[in-house]
Amino acid sequence: MATQTKKQQLKEIEYQTRMLNNLKKWIRNLIILSSCGMGIAYWAIKIQEGLMFNIIGGVSIVLVTACVIGCVIIGLALKRGQENVNKIVQIVQS
Repeated sequence: MATQTKKQQLKEIEYQTRMLNNLKKWIRNLIILSSCGMGIAYWAIKIQEGLMFNIIGGVSIVLVTACVIGCVIIGLALKRGQENVNKIVQIVQS
């Protein structure tokens, strides 16, 4: 790896921190979307009148599942990204 100046490393920390904040926004949005999906699924399954409500309930359950998987993946990215930023901060401080 090529040696970087302190200024470049500080820019990298700033950039990665901004990207981590973007990932936090994505997690927030996925949690909101999965909550809405849970509400719709509960509503559609509670009514149980006709095929349309069963389809809506099934689609919303798939949506919730996809959101949970997305949250897990983004959470892992956040964890690894934060570890990377911490490593760069340690390099800059030394």
